[in-house]
Amino acid sequence: MKTYYLLLIFVMLTLQSCGVKQPVQMSGNPLFEGWYADPEGIILNDEYWIFPTYSDKYEKQIFMDAFSSKDMVHWTKHPKVLSVENIKWLEFALWAPSIVRANGKYYLFFGGNDIQNDEQYGGIGVAVADNPAGPFKDVLGKPLIDKIVNGAQPIDQFVFKDDDGSYYMYYGGWHHCNMVKLSSDLLSLV
Repeated sequence: MKTYYLLLIFVMLTLQSCGVKQPVQMSGNPLFEGWYADPEGIILNDEYWIFPTYSDKYEKQIFMDAFSSKDMVHWTKHPKVLSVENIKWLEFALWAPSIVRANGKYYLFFGGNDIQNDEQYGGIGVAVADNPAGPFKDVLGKPLIDKIVNGAQPIDQFVFKDDDGSYYMYYGGWHHCNMVKLSSDLLSLV
């Protein structure tokens, strides 16, 4: 029996060495140049998308780029898919994107202004576009969540569609996490 397995391994290695090897293309590390954090990866329209936070000083974090790829090797940069020009209440610290496709549109949830207490203005906003490459525009004109609830800072959101078709969002900071159900239009909380 031992001879059988040795012979089988020998035949497999011989056949493998006879085959023509194609060079494997790699995307590289990092995938794309620049300072980015908090990436949201998603497949939209049979393409891979990454929506990261532009990582710099708070006052310079006023836009978001996106990157798309059909093969996860070659990436296209979509600059400023969301920026301060399209969010009238944002001053700085635009970060932690979360995107979903619903109602024939793309909804990009984001944290803004990094509020530290309920007297400061900011929180989690939502922007909408017809295309994942944007441009996304703030749809509410104010944050969707603008207060600290259960000790959770309104940042670092993740939005998803459940099996029953409902949309939910996890969010939080300071070692606290909340879960909220979103309305079917994704513009308010249930």
